[in-house]
Amino acid sequence: MEFNILICGVGGQGTILASYILGNAALKEGYKVRLGEVHGMAQRGGSVVSHVRMGDEVYGSVIPQGKANIIMAFEPLEGLRNISYLKKDGVTILNTEKINPISVSLGECDYPSIEEIISSLSEKGKVYHFNATEMAKKLGSQITMNMVMIGALSFLETPIKNETLLETITSILSKKLEINLNAFEIGRKKMEILI
Repeated sequence: MEFNILICGVGGQGTILASYILGNAALKEGYKVRLGEVHGMAQRGGSVVSHVRMGDEVYGSVIPQGKANIIMAFEPLEGLRNISYLKKDGVTILNTEKINPISVSLGECDYPSIEEIISSLSEKGKVYHFNATEMAKKLGSQITMNMVMIGALSFLETPIKNETLLETITSILSKKLEINLNAFEIGRKKMEILI
């Protein structure tokens, strides 16, 4: 058994923390785990891609093209940029809150509409989309968006049990636990509505 999750977003969105939590949870489930990261600009706003690979035998930390079971796109355009990793009939969990890249901010190109992005992603598999950033803001902390996304992921069929994810979040995020667990739960409930 091998299961691959690709997390993509921009610097400051918590993609690396999310991959660390998923990797640790998979270890607790008894799987071999490999994590890999690719950073764009080494600052907030640069592209960040985290690879989470788990299974009985996992070789290499980077998910091969077309082998990701799930893409968690913390930013829409980053999801579109990384769609080649998704396997046929895979699943994308898409945060619809856009962050304009520098090229768009400078007027060098246009940001595609969310509808265009969802349409393109849908050609490869199922897309569950919602504004996880707005949901996190309503809780009082935009930075918990990554926990909203992990909560959404927990509702899908993966090798990681919900209880194991909650245990892992509790051990890693003990200082800001309540708000992170609340974010996890609203993400899970949102996915329950969407499915």
